[in-house]
Amino acid sequence: MQSAPQAVNDTRDRTYAVLDIGGTWTRAALWHEGRLGPVLREPTPRDGVVGALARSIRELGGSPARVGVSATGPVDPVHGRLGRVPNAAWLSDLDLRGGLAAELGLDVVVDRDTNAALLAEHAFGAGRGCGHAVYLTLSTGVGGAVLEQGRLLRGHRGLAGELGHLVVQEGGPECGCGRRGCLEALASGDGLARRATAHAEAHPGSTLGRRLATVRSREGRALTGRDVADVAEDESGDGPATRLLDAARTAFATAVVNVVNGWDPERVIVGGSIARAFPAWLAEAGRRVAEEGLVPPHGPLVVAAELGGDAELLGAGMSADS
Repeated sequence: MQSAPQAVNDTRDRTYAVLDIGGTWTRAALWHEGRLGPVLREPTPRDGVVGALARSIRELGGSPARVGVSATGPVDPVHGRLGRVPNAAWLSDLDLRGGLAAELGLDVVVDRDTNAALLAEHAFGAGRGCGHAVYLTLSTGVGGAVLEQGRLLRGHRGLAGELGHLVVQEGGPECGCGRRGCLEALASGDGLARRATAHAEAHPGSTLGRRLATVRSREGRALTGRDVADVAEDESGDGPATRLLDAARTAFATAVVNVVNGWDPERVIVGGSIARAFPAWLAEAGRRVAEEGLVPPHGPLVVAAELGGDAELLGAGMSADS
């Protein structure tokens, strides 16, 4: 894990403001030569997004020379614009670079959050010393990034690495991208919540049905991936929540085998809140790779990310500094 953030007092040219924009939370900090200052964490804005993000940067103080942004994908890093964001539709088509540059009068560098995280893990975390690595994050959505010979794999339009939209179950549940059976539809927090809600509404007397009724009446909210995990703990290994998690774990392991066969990485680095909640998923994926991979791995291949929530911010700073 990255050491505790240290305050940034030096505001020379190598100090940057960095943002990480997720489907649920946005975080901001100052970055100076690989170190983060105190992190400001707020819910991701849904209205007046660019103006709200600019205010977050101003609240950091200091005199940053540039802004580095990591954002939930897909992201066009050349133009700094978001594409159609399956798990945060209100962010779709947002011109982050142009909008923030106009608000702040600073140069802005934008990249996908998983690219930023992989850069940071390669420099400071679980990918140290690896020229070839794949990063997967299981959180609100599922994302990925690929490192080839120490450089990010960008693809024709800069969009390579959207591994959450690998189909792992033909004809499976509908994904936010419009396809069926994507890894994100099965193994993300949002995907688990959507499938759990559908089951709960169809079977109100089930364990998930009772949980949905409780959270709606007492808290006025929908089911989350955390609810699915909590209900599964109470099902003693047999129930709808347990089956949803089993399907998610299988989908994740299948995707990892596909990734290993497709890119031959030295390491598959896995981050995100879902991955942290279910470390056994990584062990199962490693076993599946050993059994089904085209070439057996030498040593541990599927490993947990080490930098936690700092990774995307650190990577955004590295992008701004490049």
